[in-house]
Amino acid sequence: MNNLYLGIDLGGTKMLAALIDEQGRIVAKIQEPTFADRGADDVIRRLIVISDALIADESARAGAGSITIRGIGVAVAGVLEPDQGIISLATNLGWHNVQLGPILEKWFHCPVHILNDANAAAFGEWMAGEKAGIQDMIYITVSTGIGAGIISGGRLIQGTTHSAAEFGHITIDRSGPLCACGNRGCVEMYTAGHSIARRAWVAIQAGEPEAAAIAALNGVEPERVTAEHVAVAAKAGNDFAIRLLADAGEALGCGIVTFAHLLNPALIVIGGSVSQSGALLLDPMLAAIRRYGISKVVGSITFASSALGGTAGVIGAALWAREHLALKQTL
Repeated sequence: MNNLYLGIDLGGTKMLAALIDEQGRIVAKIQEPTFADRGADDVIRRLIVISDALIADESARAGAGSITIRGIGVAVAGVLEPDQGIISLATNLGWHNVQLGPILEKWFHCPVHILNDANAAAFGEWMAGEKAGIQDMIYITVSTGIGAGIISGGRLIQGTTHSAAEFGHITIDRSGPLCACGNRGCVEMYTAGHSIARRAWVAIQAGEPEAAAIAALNGVEPERVTAEHVAVAAKAGNDFAIRLLADAGEALGCGIVTFAHLLNPALIVIGGSVSQSGALLLDPMLAAIRRYGISKVVGSITFASSALGGTAGVIGAALWAREHLALKQTL
């Protein structure tokens, strides 16, 4: 019998479900839009539908009765109560106090474990990435928002309220722009995809010709410019877009210096959609780390791009469920 785990990466725009084997390999996966505006009940209903379909298809392929789903792991951004399986607050979904864990346990008849999405991605990279097993590493996702996960001494660090590694809300400028968290000058206000897009839009409104050219080059209305559009323009040689990504990279590097000085990791893995801008973002990031970091500390760090890419979270969530089952069996 083939023992599998169901991993779920539940985001504000898409939901990804995957069947993961004991070694952390994806056996099958399915992705659908989240349609968060339809409400929690609809999202959970469709999440169950696609998961059931995934399990049924794999059962049919492998032979009836030949697979067992031993546990489910769910990666989601927000304030969580993992022991109760409750999502207390997920702003990207518009959820408050949603009992996702108990609902899924009742339906699938197996244990469910929820985990912050960045922590899940960090756990996935640590357990199944190209540099798996390094005892001290940090995973940073640079996407619509900024997140991170910490592996220290071979353990995922979650903190007292499971809120550790809020990297996006490290202040790098006390006089900087106001963040949604209520603080000023957070890393996220310079480096996140939504912030890069906002800064491009402000420049367009101010009449910056090179900024306006970003929209024209991508064939979109100015108010629809995204960080991806900025990256496309930068790769095409648009000077404003190049400067914008360089500034975002420098801000990211400044935040990483704080992480490096505090935790002294051996490895920092960079993932997320905005990181796909490549050298335009990452070279300024590395330059800032060298400029502002203590050389002996930052010089010992290996930097790597995510080996698992967009599947890091779903693999990490499934393996988190596997680890909990293994721990339970040893008690």
